[in-house]
Amino acid sequence: MIFVDKKITEKEFIELLTSTRSKIDEKVAASGTPKASGEEFETFVYANMLEAAVGSDFEGHIEKTGAYAFPDIIAKKLYGVEVKMTIGDKWTSTGNSVRETTRIKDVKTIFIFFGKFKNGLETKFRRYEECLYDVGVTHSPRYKIDMELEMGDSIFDKMGIPYAVFIKEKDPITKVKDYYRGQLKEGEELWWLGSSAGSKLASPIIKSLKKLDEKEQERFMSEVFAYFPEVFGGSSLKFERAAVHLIVNYNAVSSNLRDTFTAGGRLKIKLRGKTKEVTHICGEFFSRAAEVKKIIEETQKERLAYYWKKKSVQDPIRDWERLVLKYSKGEEVDMVAVLRESFSDGKN
Repeated sequence: MIFVDKKITEKEFIELLTSTRSKIDEKVAASGTPKASGEEFETFVYANMLEAAVGSDFEGHIEKTGAYAFPDIIAKKLYGVEVKMTIGDKWTSTGNSVRETTRIKDVKTIFIFFGKFKNGLETKFRRYEECLYDVGVTHSPRYKIDMELEMGDSIFDKMGIPYAVFIKEKDPITKVKDYYRGQLKEGEELWWLGSSAGSKLASPIIKSLKKLDEKEQERFMSEVFAYFPEVFGGSSLKFERAAVHLIVNYNAVSSNLRDTFTAGGRLKIKLRGKTKEVTHICGEFFSRAAEVKKIIEETQKERLAYYWKKKSVQDPIRDWERLVLKYSKGEEVDMVAVLRESFSDGKN
């Protein structure tokens, strides 16, 4: 039975890890490099920790936690070891999930014990949060590890929040997302927008936009108008975020997305009994105005603020119009008049 003993100091735990590392070096010198699978290395580290603990306050109080638990090894419940390895020549690896949903309760301090198998076996250990320099995405956001990271360069230093505070966040993914959102350049977008529960599962199959069914194509085009008002502007990058949206939310790509919205000459629309000639993109919007309005009204204000790169959204429709005016040039201003009339009528 493992019990909590708060008299055990971090210094004593570091001494245990130092002794574990020494024992591993002795084993490698005597018997050669052990097998290099992640599970085998984890078991190897655990066995040497047990040996190193003999005669110390940790003896009998070290436990291997199981395949999906975090961290891999705990000592007196207060301290943990996450075991990582690489067969490459750099002290880097993919880390654990940002969410830490399988974290063992009561473990306060975690170290990474890292093995590099490029030429024999070298090991390092270090406080967990000190060597997490970035976040990458597989099926969910995961940390990136660098055992030689300079102090002050961790992802938590960059976000301006201590690790101990970060792990208590109700929705840590949103915190990470907000940080990366602040790093985006024009035309860039995060391709992982969901936080935790409720995120739509993505299909492993990528399609062409033209292969989506008609309803999906129409929905996508309406969402582009609703979420990315920069498409009414003149930037050469104005469809970049829309292209990312197509990939993330529809598992589809398009080699000519711009043409879908802008190809061809001017279009004629009929508004309140009068014919009006407008640009192609304005005409494409006009035919979908009711759906665009519906999407804007039904989308949470926080999500609209994210898409529109605003701190907050008060009046979604009016805020959207102001953004269109901001991005529009020349004849696109005419589109706002069309917008207001069609939205006020609820007709198009």
